[in-house]
Amino acid sequence: MGLIEYWRVLRRRWIVVVAAVLVCLLAAAGYAQTIPVTYKASSSMYVSMSTGTSVNDSYQGGLAAQQRVRSYLDLLTSATVAQRVIDDRGLRLSVGELRSRISASSPPATAVLVATVTAPAAAEARDLADAVVAQFRRLVDELETTELGAAPATRVAVVDRAELPAAPSGPRRTRLLALGLCAGLALGFAAALLRDRLDRRLRTSTELESVLAEPVRVGGPGAPERPAVPILAILDIGLPGELGETRRLRARLTDAAAGKSPKTIVLTSFSARSAPDIGPRLARSLAATGARVVLVDADTTGAGSSGQLLAHTGPGLAEVLRGGPRSSDAVVRLPDDGIDLLPLGSPDPGTPDALTTERFGTILADLRCDFDHVVVEVAPVTAAADVLSVAPRGDATIGVVELGATDAAQVRGALATFGAAGAALVGVIAVSRPGDRPRLSRRLRL
Repeated sequence: MGLIEYWRVLRRRWIVVVAAVLVCLLAAAGYAQTIPVTYKASSSMYVSMSTGTSVNDSYQGGLAAQQRVRSYLDLLTSATVAQRVIDDRGLRLSVGELRSRISASSPPATAVLVATVTAPAAAEARDLADAVVAQFRRLVDELETTELGAAPATRVAVVDRAELPAAPSGPRRTRLLALGLCAGLALGFAAALLRDRLDRRLRTSTELESVLAEPVRVGGPGAPERPAVPILAILDIGLPGELGETRRLRARLTDAAAGKSPKTIVLTSFSARSAPDIGPRLARSLAATGARVVLVDADTTGAGSSGQLLAHTGPGLAEVLRGGPRSSDAVVRLPDDGIDLLPLGSPDPGTPDALTTERFGTILADLRCDFDHVVVEVAPVTAAADVLSVAPRGDATIGVVELGATDAAQVRGALATFGAAGAALVGVIAVSRPGDRPRLSRRLRL
């Protein structure tokens, strides 16, 4: 993958990265709250040897002091020093606990010792550091005195006494939050890449075209393969180019129908949900040429265009199929859209079966006599089999594929369904909704 592909993955899966960053930041902040506040105080000492006054003696004494410092690093954190501090100050700590709070260091090639003590309070850290240094110096005097009453061979002088810490030394919340941020970005991007690899939804017209070009047999072994299904239009809903693409759809629809303008057009969705806004767009485009167009809502799932175009629906297709009013009486004029609408009405469990009867064929025939174009919306092919009985009654059947909401398996299944039923499919409409804010909820599906 190149940088462009990584950028596209980040744009598609940014919500995964943000979620991972927030989780890691919250975890880092929560962990920081569990760490007790500590303070550090340090005191420095200088180690010198008792030598002669010559330059050579001083040099040799300096080397000996540096060698002593190596041993004194362990002596500073020894159990003996810790026990003496506990006894001297009456601390309620074990030797091991106090030793864990003491650390010793020495700059390279120097005779300087630095004792650092950690404590939960600033004053306690300062006082303990001074106490450790005092007990350490006493211990050195004892160890370096070889003769009773003689001066010790090594002298440890305090250079800087411990000062009251101005700020806590831990926990380093900023550092923990920075680590949480880095971990969140790394985990989030890894999760985004994994999610993108596992996501089979079609997001571009190129991906859809590759699926439509796959061979589909219309029968058993040895049967001919269905030719590739073309993409008639790519509708970017809400963008300026939508109107021009709808006009091109109208022109390509005529070309796809063997050069004749189809009178009855059947629309069905290849995804699990209906596309109730595509039928009205196609109907308006046909009406813009001066043709009389009626839109028939035959989507028995109840998710058709009736609910979008009409505030209150009266008798509709369902009632006409049950022998109620005539189709001409149920048709509603939509003056703002320039089209007529036969709403679904109030469907019952028998409405899908009624679409397979001659009664529905008669309704379409009557509408064909009264209008130049009849656009019929039916339920998604993946949700119902209505389109298989309605498609043979039309001049052209079009599938609607919503990019970002339809996966390759759904498209292949729809094509196979049409092939097995022998229904003609002239092409598909790819629909993109770049301005659809409610799709944020679908991004959250992991």
